[in-house]
Amino acid sequence: MKSELIDIQVVDYGDELEIALSGVLGVSQLPAVREKIEMLTQGPGCFIFLNLERARFTTNDYLQLFLDLLNSVRGRNSSLILLFKSQEQEAFFAGYRNIFEIYESREAYRKSGLSKQLKQIGVYYGKKTGLRLSTSVAIAIAVLMVGWAISLFLIIAAQGRDIADKQAQIIALQNQKDRYVREIDKLETSIGPLRKLGVVEDTTLLNSFGAIQDWVSYLEYLENTRREK
Repeated sequence: MKSELIDIQVVDYGDELEIALSGVLGVSQLPAVREKIEMLTQGPGCFIFLNLERARFTTNDYLQLFLDLLNSVRGRNSSLILLFKSQEQEAFFAGYRNIFEIYESREAYRKSGLSKQLKQIGVYYGKKTGLRLSTSVAIAIAVLMVGWAISLFLIIAAQGRDIADKQAQIIALQNQKDRYVREIDKLETSIGPLRKLGVVEDTTLLNSFGAIQDWVSYLEYLENTRREK
């Protein structure tokens, strides 16, 4: 290991272990770095924080190193958390954010709460990158929004049909009312001779359907009386 290029610092917090890796890391340093980190992570720490803020990777082979380390740590029922906030590291781990737990600091990890739960379902938020969604979450939200839009359209269409039906019923009732009014006017005209005979004294009582029914009953009564005689 070239000590002038890389440095590894370890801080033990009991159930937490923070390993800070710094320097320019290339292919030649990979075997020594792997050996050192694997040895340090064999301890009993439940939470292993790997601080990579000051590290610079010149080969993607280190991604496989961190993947192997993640599997090894999980096999011991521990957690591996990567710590950094630089744009260079963001770009280096861009394709692996769904795999690793990544935070700016140990304090940020403790305060994660809801943010950590959102990451587990594919929702990410960062001060520099803003709100980001994983492909699966974005598709699920898109499907949900399309379903909601279709449901809203169907509801509006159903309400439109219901309004149209009620308008048709209102028009039919209005037409029926107009027909009844014409029939009433026609009946009032036809009872002129009866009024002269004194059969009907007040035609204003015939302005309702109920009154006409009483008048018809009265005529039936007169007819029955005539037959009895």
